[in-house]
Amino acid sequence: MRIICIGFCFLALLAGCSQERPEVLERRAEEAYAAGHYAKAIAAYERLLMLSGESAITYGNLALAALAAQDTAAARAAAEKGLALAKEGSQAERCQELLGMISEEVKEPEAAVAQYRALLAQAKDPAVRVRVASRLARIYADQGRADGALALLLMASNEAPQDAGTLYNLGKLCVREPLLLRQAALDAFRMADRLLPAGSVPARETKNWITRLEQNLERLQQVPPAAGNARACAEALKAAREAKAKKRWPAAQSAAAKAVKADPSNYEAALEWARMCVQNANRDQALKAYDAALALRSGSVEARQEAAQLAYDLKRYDVACTYLRPALVVQRKNRYLADLMMRILAAQKRLPEARLWGEYYLVLDTSAPAAYRKWVQSLPEK
Repeated sequence: MRIICIGFCFLALLAGCSQERPEVLERRAEEAYAAGHYAKAIAAYERLLMLSGESAITYGNLALAALAAQDTAAARAAAEKGLALAKEGSQAERCQELLGMISEEVKEPEAAVAQYRALLAQAKDPAVRVRVASRLARIYADQGRADGALALLLMASNEAPQDAGTLYNLGKLCVREPLLLRQAALDAFRMADRLLPAGSVPARETKNWITRLEQNLERLQQVPPAAGNARACAEALKAAREAKAKKRWPAAQSAAAKAVKADPSNYEAALEWARMCVQNANRDQALKAYDAALALRSGSVEARQEAAQLAYDLKRYDVACTYLRPALVVQRKNRYLADLMMRILAAQKRLPEARLWGEYYLVLDTSAPAAYRKWVQSLPEK
């Protein structure tokens, strides 16, 4: 009988020891976290640290569980310990990202911005850069720095075109002032809708936005001008281009104006008229002509680029931004557009946002001159 009791005690001891094995504790913590039992996950990670010693991975997991439990003090302490242990590499990046998330949670946006900016500059993992850029963009948007947010989301999109979170945040940014880019928002939400987890809050919001935007765009759809005299327009447009080739600028502008009058629905005529107005230094008239061209073809990147450059030259910086933003969303890798946006924002003394666009330009043009790179790096981050 005594032998049997000893046997049972031995088995119980083995069972207790097996539950304390590191791999068992780790699995228990992961299962508890996945089930939303954050207190149990925290207890398991704390026990794991006692048994296995300090580990950056475990501290990172503990910080995440504590953050989910809304214990931000414990989360910050764990993330800081993890960062001190890892110092660099993927675990250090993870802990630094967690510190930014904790700062967001406790309503310390400037601390979060500093942590995310530092991480964005040094992170080696593309997935981390994409997540951090998207998180930082959300803070910038809430602070009214929409153009900086747009630069960050385009950077993230450039690195991961199919990232659901980036597309979702881009859609939300595009429906806000000052962007109000309904078509761009709809395109981003439609792509996000195919990638977001079914039933998630972002997925439900995305579907609602798609419905609203489709209805709005249908209601706001403009009836194009009635076609005019296509033959007279073609003849006048040909005459304008021939005069332009001979550098007879006043004659070219006059002929382009006749082409527009003959057929107000002709985009090429409207664009040629705008260009001839610029050439003849009729710059206010040129902006009106570009508006006429964009009313006919709102998605024209070339018209928007030229109009933005003209508005910039006229120091009408807000107008230049309005022309430029839709073009940037359409042609996300257009270096000229990124550089122009940086210069516009720098002229407005919005230097941290200008720096972001400069950084984006440097991503697009890795062979940029050293002087350009130095100028971008001289702009303040905040």
